[in-house]
Order: sequence, then C-alpha cells, then structure tokens
Amino acid sequence: MCIVMDEEVVKKYLKAGEIAWRVKYFISSYLRPGVKLLKLADIAEAMIKELGGQPAFPLNISINSIAAHKTPLLDEVGTIVENGDVVKVDIGVHVDGYIADTAVTVSFNDKLDLLIESAKEALEKSLSIIGSGVRFSSIGSVIEETARRYGFKSIRNLGGHSLGRYLIHAGDVIPNYNDVFQLGKFKSGKAYAIEPFISNGKGYVVESNEVGIYALAKTKFKKLTTQETQLVNQIADRFKTLPFCERWLAHEAGLPINTLRTTLNSLVLKNIIMKYPVLQEALSTSYVAQFEETVLIRDDVLIITNPKGSELRSL
Repeated sequence: MCIVMDEEVVKKYLKAGEIAWRVKYFISSYLRPGVKLLKLADIAEAMIKELGGQPAFPLNISINSIAAHKTPLLDEVGTIVENGDVVKVDIGVHVDGYIADTAVTVSFNDKLDLLIESAKEALEKSLSIIGSGVRFSSIGSVIEETARRYGFKSIRNLGGHSLGRYLIHAGDVIPNYNDVFQLGKFKSGKAYAIEPFISNGKGYVVESNEVGIYALAKTKFKKLTTQETQLVNQIADRFKTLPFCERWLAHEAGLPINTLRTTLNSLVLKNIIMKYPVLQEALSTSYVAQFEETVLIRDDVLIITNPKGSELRSL
C-alpha cells in the first residue's frame, strides 16, 4: 500500500517520530539496574499519550537473549533490570494511524560493548544508503557484513518492514542479511522501519511459550460468547489492527486476569485474534542487540525518529 505523502500526512509522521524520539531519549537516561519493567512500560506509554500520540504497540522490553515481542505482564510486578543485562526497548507511536517505530539498546554489561556498537553501526550504515529504488537486499548485505566484521551474526529471521496506516507490518520485509531472493526495492511515498538485530549466538530466533501481545485478525465475528463479543468489540474500537496487550485491556474489560487470559486464548483458537509469541535467540545464553529508526521515502529521505537524521544521511 502506497501512502500519498501530502503535507498533512508528513506532519503526522513527523509528530509521531518526534514523540518516539523523546520517549526513547527518556528511556535511555531512565533505565538502570533496579528499574521495574512494568513501571517502565506504564511510564513510557503514558508519556506517549501526554505528548499527543498513541502507542502503536505495547512497549517491548527484551532482555539479553530475548529479541522481540516481550512486554511486561500484569503479574510481573517484581521483574527488574539486573546488572549485566542488555536491554532492548522498542517503541511504537502513532498519530492518526501514521506510525513511527524506533528502538534502542541499553547495556549494563561492559563485556558486550562491541555487540552494541556493531548493531548501532549497522543501522547507521543502512540509513546512509537508503533511497527510492535501493534494493532491500542491499540493506541486508550492509547489516550482515557489519555484524560479521565484528565477529557476530545478524538474525536472519527478523528484519525491517514497511509501515502502513494502522499497520505495523504492511507487507514489505527488509532482511537483516543478503537475501538474494529478496527483489523488493524502497519506493517513494512509503514509510519503512529499519532494525538490525545482531547476536553473539546462532543468528536466528525461536518462539517461546510466552505471549503478551496480540492483534485483531478478523473484523467479522460469529459464534462468540457474550464475554468474547464484548472483549472483541473493545479491541476493535480501541486498537483497530494495531497490536495490544493484556495490560491495556485489564481495567476497561473489568475481568480478572485469569478470565481475561482465558478469553484471549479462546479468541486465538477461533482465529479472531493473532498472538505474537516472545522471540528468543536460539542459543538461550547469548545476547541480542537492536537499534531501529523509521524513514519516509520521498524525493529525499526523512529519518523521522532521529533528529540527527540528516547527519546520518551524509555518512
């Protein structure tokens, strides 16, 4: 889907990007050992709203070997950041459905400085070559080569993606390795999230049994219980096709946590909602680093989640 980049659309993207950058900046300075993950998620998501946006997905806080899709559960009140952790925070903001997606890695482990540096450099070099007509595989090649030069691996089954209105994943996939079968190209009038994932493990992720994030899969509902119908209507009204989590539903749905989880699982089985299992590096003792920015492709390239984006383009 190609978004017409008229002035109003660009303004909404820029506002979403500025909010995402402000939240990312706050998180980078706020994070430290002892911080409770649930508190961090609540603060960051409230900050997004206070600045005039809405969360595009639940705040992801993925630690060490966990790469993505981890958001604090309601009963994880005591889970904290520990000394030695590598913490990836993925932030999504939308303004009227136009999404800015960005991520930062904050490390409390000096032994992994090179891993963090490799992911940051991979993103910067990727951003420096993006433009209309550039192949997605060219970005993958830069990411893979950067990781290899540092002695690490890019994660092959995670990658960047195009963004649509109210759509986190709008169809295009930007690989984190030189995928010769990926023939797609960046197109003017579209938004993309570029996100290198680099690990000192096996270089691919597997699904865990934990699920905390969901999204509506269907807009027509049949043969649901009264409780399921009420919950689905709340989901459709509040989140449309964007991901959501149990934390966001708990107060409004007025359901005990176990009942809420049972209802969500039932809706998954009925293919009404889809789940996003927590993704973990295949080597559970490894570490993953991630950085991410959102770009708008026009005659120029706007890196909307980085106020120094123009400097990155000149690298």
